[in-house]
Amino acid sequence: MIRYDFSGRVALVIGGTSGIGLATARAFAAGGASVAVAARGDEAGRRACAALEREGAAALFIQADVRDEAAVARAVEQAMTRLGRLDFAVNCAGAGDRATVEETDQEVWDSVMAINARGVWLAMRHEIPAMLRSGGGAIVNMSSIFGVAAAPAHHAYVASKHAVVGMTRSVALEMASRGIRVNAICAGVTRTPGIRAAEEAAPELVRALVAQHPMARMATEEEIAGAAAWLCSEGAAYVTGAALPVDGGFLAA
Repeated sequence: MIRYDFSGRVALVIGGTSGIGLATARAFAAGGASVAVAARGDEAGRRACAALEREGAAALFIQADVRDEAAVARAVEQAMTRLGRLDFAVNCAGAGDRATVEETDQEVWDSVMAINARGVWLAMRHEIPAMLRSGGGAIVNMSSIFGVAAAPAHHAYVASKHAVVGMTRSVALEMASRGIRVNAICAGVTRTPGIRAAEEAAPELVRALVAQHPMARMATEEEIAGAAAWLCSEGAAYVTGAALPVDGGFLAA
């Protein structure tokens, strides 16, 4: 992975205890940033921070559920208090669904939307004031290829990821003259713990999805994390409001 110079900077990764989130936290740490990781799971969070510390990073775990605004607010404030500032935020917490529109009940819909859409909104709502106090920064929201395209029987997930792209663009316009860049990543199928579980449960469906990617393979967690790190780097200083496909050509096809 390419290393960027994030020395003296502080990054908050929400949903950073596994998968793309943990890979992103490691990318920031590799560049010299102090990293706060926020997630629901206490044990997983402490393991993630211990791993980051073994790699030489200053790391902080904050237990938080993105569905709870008070918890999100506390997470941002703790990152500021304990680490001194907030320069970057990557909002990775996510949930999925798989059911037809007739089969999905309201509880599933509400849960997916609360984590994937409202959770991103709540995160930005509290990250932005902290970044303004720190002199500016960059936010990356994790969307999906299905934030632009669609798939059957995943309508809550698709709707929530479209919402992430829309919110990203709207907030980017609000913040463009105030020193905060806001972008989204539209990730293709990625070899995360969730996808590995899906491979075991429905291997033929995963193979079919991978086959729709012209590069004919999944992304690695590190490849998506690398894009997030670039979007926060000086190399992307003129990039805001983008929904960046990192998808092996899926959306082009």
